[in-house]
Amino acid sequence: MKLAESLEQWKSDALKKYVYLLGGRSNITRKGERIAFICQRMLDAESLRALWQGMDDIAKRAVSTAYHNNGEFDADAFIAQYGQLPPRPEKESDWYGYYHKEPILFDLFVVNKYIPEDLLPLLADLVLPPERFRLEGRAKLPSATKRGRYTWDVTSVETELIGRADLLTYLQMVEQKQVKFGVKNNRLTAASVRQVLANLLDGDFRELPEQVTGRTTIRPYGLDVFTQESGLVTRTGKLTKAGRTYLRTQDPEIMLAAFEKWSDSGKFDELSRLKNLGGLKSRSTRLTPAASRREKVIEALSWCPVNEWLDINDFYRAIVIWDFDFEVEKTAYTNLYVGSRYYGELYGGNYWSVVNGLYINAIIWEYLGTIGAVDVAFATDEEASFVEDAYAYSDEPVSLFDGLLYFRINPWGAFLLGQADAYTPAQPEQKALFTLDADKRLHLLADLLPNERLQLEVMAERLDENVYQLNEMKLLTAVESGQSLEQLVAFLQANHQGKMSPAVSDWLSRLQQNVGAFTEVGTAVLIQLNQPGLLELTQQDKTLTKLCQRVDNQTILVPSSRLARFRKRLKEKGYLLT
Repeated sequence: MKLAESLEQWKSDALKKYVYLLGGRSNITRKGERIAFICQRMLDAESLRALWQGMDDIAKRAVSTAYHNNGEFDADAFIAQYGQLPPRPEKESDWYGYYHKEPILFDLFVVNKYIPEDLLPLLADLVLPPERFRLEGRAKLPSATKRGRYTWDVTSVETELIGRADLLTYLQMVEQKQVKFGVKNNRLTAASVRQVLANLLDGDFRELPEQVTGRTTIRPYGLDVFTQESGLVTRTGKLTKAGRTYLRTQDPEIMLAAFEKWSDSGKFDELSRLKNLGGLKSRSTRLTPAASRREKVIEALSWCPVNEWLDINDFYRAIVIWDFDFEVEKTAYTNLYVGSRYYGELYGGNYWSVVNGLYINAIIWEYLGTIGAVDVAFATDEEASFVEDAYAYSDEPVSLFDGLLYFRINPWGAFLLGQADAYTPAQPEQKALFTLDADKRLHLLADLLPNERLQLEVMAERLDENVYQLNEMKLLTAVESGQSLEQLVAFLQANHQGKMSPAVSDWLSRLQQNVGAFTEVGTAVLIQLNQPGLLELTQQDKTLTKLCQRVDNQTILVPSSRLARFRKRLKEKGYLLT
């Protein structure tokens, strides 16, 4: 919209103030004349330069920011970066000034949030160069943090090795059918959550509560949701092709594809993890798609420095400044609240801190922290909440994630976020885990990770702390339950020190041949003959003899696929199968 068109929306009395501001006289009385005067001063290159030089530095920066944003001025982003808007006269501090703002030159450069299209090209030689906000991190964390009157200890967790190992352990447990999922929601049952926790490398991020369920833990729930939403595990709790391949190879490219699928199209809404946020299931609540919010958080993270501890509040600022902020509700008025529906309604900055902020915390802590992409630092006290004014709504934290203080993108996270072209594990994988003698006994050479232990225990009996005995029955049972014999053999070959014994190699080769020796092609029904002469009947009738097979003088066998035809033919002969 051009300047004149924009000014047409203003009242004449408002225009009069800007005429005076530009040096006009009181004899310019008509609205059209006032608009013409303002346009003449603003759209003349020489006059515009003089006006520009008369503005304060923060106003120049605000106009320049809008210019570099295709003419649009984002007040929230500007405040987040520079801490203020262009200053106005002090008398505006009273209630009258709040609703009747004193005019400043900035208002004529940015009219109703936009630089007029005929003014935009005239600013090319005047505006300041763009200042991209860079998030600054720290190399070391404080041992404690203070908020108001309280001080909390800070706990940090480096997740790269733990998260990658836990993901493999979880996939191994799914492969071995050691976990169960709810019929209605496809989430881990409470008993399976406890089973997963018992096998994780370092348990959960915090001490376990008395009642351990998905709602009260972070790592098990994060693994459950991420693996399903990323396509590594099906909704019915089975490994997909990608899940099986990653479990076998740990190929970073497979994980990258899974990560991008979770980020771009995962349907699970992390808002549901904010346990004390009410109104999510209200009929009048209309939420934006979870993936549209998650994408922006992930994109903002990809702009962050790597290997630096970042204050979570600084990241909130960065999201707004970098234009990665997101809407949570589609409706003009919020239906979300904390605590009481009548006293816990959220407004303005408090809404953003509770809803947007904790949503971001959940993404970072429960998912990226769980899979090992970011290290996290948080208040040790589980009751500590750093959400702005959260205790004005409830005596309890809004979620499990209120205490997040800092995070750090590690090399694994840098690869998944597109900040590194390749990933080199923090420590080389231990290839020689055991030796395997001719009697099929494994002697451990190193401590096993949980996923390695689970893999070994499906095919071997533990004899003592460092010795296992390969067991043919267990191994075949594992294959019968759905595991791949090739994958089990590959595990033995990859982790054995030196050349494998010929006796063991021959045994494994024989098992691979034997696995396909018998093939189930269908089921059959045994039918008892209760009268003399019935066997002869089935053998002499041209139809019946093709449908059944003699077992003995009183028993015949009919394949299930032929049973209906067999019944029909018996009825045609005057008999009934009961």
